[in-house]
Amino acid sequence: MAIDVVVAPTYLYVRSRAPENDPPLKLAFGKAFDRAISQYNYYSMHTSRSLLGKAQRCAVAVLKSELENMGVKVSSEELKEQTRKLWRMLAAWYKSPYVRYLRPKTHVIIMKSGDFVGALYAQPDFEDAVGQFYEVKSFDIEKEPRKHVQVQAGVFSLLGPLFLVYFSEQDGYYTVKQKFVPGDPQVLDDVVEFLKSRPEGSETQPLEKLLGSFPSRVYVKENYWKRTNKI
Repeated sequence: MAIDVVVAPTYLYVRSRAPENDPPLKLAFGKAFDRAISQYNYYSMHTSRSLLGKAQRCAVAVLKSELENMGVKVSSEELKEQTRKLWRMLAAWYKSPYVRYLRPKTHVIIMKSGDFVGALYAQPDFEDAVGQFYEVKSFDIEKEPRKHVQVQAGVFSLLGPLFLVYFSEQDGYYTVKQKFVPGDPQVLDDVVEFLKSRPEGSETQPLEKLLGSFPSRVYVKENYWKRTNKI
């Protein structure tokens, strides 16, 4: 008998529990940096040349595009300051071990509680050769803790070992740091309640299709949540 699964992307769940209220410039900067490091890591696998300059140009182009799309105007001096910041952070990234990692395939986290089966699509920023995941934040998560980061990490940590990678600034220079996030399947109780509400943007997919299309992690609740190989 076919099993239908209510599935949604992780960002919908995170947005429902911890809406972001960052100013537009900070949001645009984060998207620009994320795009630049993803492109940098991918293309650096195919060349021995430094791609730092190209990564910088990519980041600035995305930053300008995001600001334009949001209808936000910034002064030329503010844009120059953000450009300098991008360069310094990219230089720190260039020296870090994370440049060796690529973005993983989208995974699906499947959960069964009673008769209900739900799932979240999940794709952290990077994965290494031994199955550890890395989610990168363009700010210092220790100095600027954000609830949406905590909620997102709670989901991603159910895929496997997860590290939050972030940037610490001192005197205008940046150091790349990481923080391990232990997995806690109990967060799935809240995820199930979210999916049961059939939120806008969710969909229903056959279980077999999900299992055949995406790498998966399966959790079943009996007396407590536990990871298993099948529903």
